[in-house]
Amino acid sequence: MAEDFKDVQQLLEYVADFAKKAYDSFLDPLSARFAFHHAPASGEHRGDPMVLILGNHSSGKSTFINHMLGSEVQRTGLAPIDDGFTILAHGEDDDKDGHAVVTNPELPFADLERFGPKFLSHFKMKRVKSPFLKGLCLVDTPGMIDAADAQLGRGYDFIASVRWFVERSDVVLVMFDPDKPGTTGETLKVFTSALLDIDHKLLIVLNKMDQFRTLRDFARGYGALCWNLSKVIPRKDLPMIFNTYVPVEGAPSPALPLKDFADGREEVVAEIKRAPAKRIDNILTRLHDHSRRLRIQARVCSAAARTVKTIRLQFLGMALAAAAAGGAAAYLTYWLGAQWHITLAVAAGGLAAGAALHFLGKWQASSRKKEFNAGLTGVFESVYHKDLVLSGAADDLKSLWTSVQDRTVQAINTLGVENISPLKRSEEARLNELIASEIPALRSSVHAAIRKLAEKGLLKGQPMPETGGGDAAKPVDHGP
Repeated sequence: MAEDFKDVQQLLEYVADFAKKAYDSFLDPLSARFAFHHAPASGEHRGDPMVLILGNHSSGKSTFINHMLGSEVQRTGLAPIDDGFTILAHGEDDDKDGHAVVTNPELPFADLERFGPKFLSHFKMKRVKSPFLKGLCLVDTPGMIDAADAQLGRGYDFIASVRWFVERSDVVLVMFDPDKPGTTGETLKVFTSALLDIDHKLLIVLNKMDQFRTLRDFARGYGALCWNLSKVIPRKDLPMIFNTYVPVEGAPSPALPLKDFADGREEVVAEIKRAPAKRIDNILTRLHDHSRRLRIQARVCSAAARTVKTIRLQFLGMALAAAAAGGAAAYLTYWLGAQWHITLAVAAGGLAAGAALHFLGKWQASSRKKEFNAGLTGVFESVYHKDLVLSGAADDLKSLWTSVQDRTVQAINTLGVENISPLKRSEEARLNELIASEIPALRSSVHAAIRKLAEKGLLKGQPMPETGGGDAAKPVDHGP
């Protein structure tokens, strides 16, 4: 990548073109062949970088948004005020309801229609003439609640809709307040289902620090949040927690010194402003993860198909050999002058043995297909035997397999294992090259281009991405 880019947006378009070409020319045909899930729509790459803001109700999401935008755009209050998803984008002041948003071909939200009319009635888009929104958009979300079955109360799949936005967002904030440090039922479900595998773009914020009256209260609240997070984040070390507040006119005088908490707020805002540069990394990360999961599903499906076909061919060969041997033996008895019924019996025996072997082969193949329905783990372990034992990446491989196992079983049941065209060596080599060489090389070039933009002062006030961490620190995938 030798081009000089005038800004992050031009660099983003270059990376989006690379991803679109990889999906359209190679990955999508393979995905269709192995019944893998669809690639992201190209509009999702080209839309404005997205920042998703989650939190318990009254955690201060809307107040924080209003502070960044410099105006009272979102309603605020102690009780749940807004129970829907709101896209906040730059433009002339205008509101559009969910149906108008998902049917607009110029916007990357058409796929949200699958969540149904109840969701769409709780989804809207606001355009605001705020300089902060130039080059990115914010997503305000319903406050998460503690209920026996919040899913029924909302009338749509809240966790799945959150996951939709999480996958497409470039920064994800989860906000807590001193009164509810991670204790609501929906919060636990969101962490265990919707926020999996997105550590590189997750920011956890403990808000309303000005409400603590003593350091002891702060220690208790912070400790309670850490305890709750430790039960839902499967990591040795918890991610960084930003401690902050938003000054509110008329609020009681704070009891604690707030300078460090004000600095924390500026750090969070800086991470949000970094979303356009993070979008580039996230496009490449999504392409990389999509390719790796597709490769595992394609290899396991191919191995299953080859296993069944090999069983059938082996038994078919034995059946034909038995029939041929019976025919040869019958001819020999006839040539030696045996009685006709002996010759006929020998020939019939050979045919019977051939038929028995043929049906035994069908039964063996059917038995293997039933084993496949039980989960395909044996096939996976056979395909990746050396990598699981020797590569030192066993945990990573097992995690990837878990993420595609159900889909792979469904693909085999839907397609029929005997109808699957196995992955060719050239196709697997192309996948390996994309995963191990092309994507890491482009990521490295992108980081160099961003540093060059920063040196020229062309990042328009955005903090320079920390290219030494997050996604950039992921090891290059050399394994199959």
